[in-house]
Amino acid sequence: MPDLYAVLGVSRTADSIEIKTAYRRLARRYHPDVNAHPAAARKFALINEAYHVLIDPKRRSYYDRTGSVSSVRAKAEGEADSARARAARRAYYQARADKIVNEWLQRDREESRARGKAVYTTVTLFLSTFIVAMMKPSIFESSGPVWRAALLVVFGVSIWHLYRSLREHLEHYSYRPERLSSVLRASKSDKPFKRSVAWGFIIGGYLFSLVTGMLLGRLTEDLSRQLFGPTNVIEAFFGVFFYPPIVVLMVDLLYLINVRLEDL
Repeated sequence: MPDLYAVLGVSRTADSIEIKTAYRRLARRYHPDVNAHPAAARKFALINEAYHVLIDPKRRSYYDRTGSVSSVRAKAEGEADSARARAARRAYYQARADKIVNEWLQRDREESRARGKAVYTTVTLFLSTFIVAMMKPSIFESSGPVWRAALLVVFGVSIWHLYRSLREHLEHYSYRPERLSSVLRASKSDKPFKRSVAWGFIIGGYLFSLVTGMLLGRLTEDLSRQLFGPTNVIEAFFGVFFYPPIVVLMVDLLYLINVRLEDL
């Protein structure tokens, strides 16, 4: 019988948190759903058995005293498990472990997608603001009435989309300290940023992109005039508020389509 502590890579004084952390790390590496190597299934079965023995205080105490994984009840009654009972127990623990690991993997996928969406939204907002402030496009001003009406509709939809996206990202990654009750303080690490810090990042990034784009626009003013014609100050400020939300909407739609294709 291998050393179950060595199987999980923890010390004999490890607490339940360390055992769970080690199990999660190894399960993500050796679970048959994520590792197709023939030896991975056997390795995961051993990891699974080590976890369920060491996480149970009674079974762990008995294992520390005897080096055996037999249950305390079975030992006290002097009965050996039958092959059918052991198979049923392994099947139960396997199904339970599969459920836990699948839930972890699903949460990891959802977190990865949420993080990707947040990055796409904020980076697109900052980058498009920078480009518009530098190039000063006059697409709206040079369009006819029909296209202007269509752009205004798209702009309205994009503002609503940007508001919802930013609110979703703020709720997911930031917290309000004054609303954090004593019961929930332990879970504060799930949301790593204060709401004020998150807003400061968004506003600061937007203003930095705006100012940097305007400064570089002075250096490339001849190029922007050749591409879009002359623009005045009002048109320039109109552009930095009008075009970036539309670009964010377009990029987020492309990201959503890509996610849907991955799920097929």
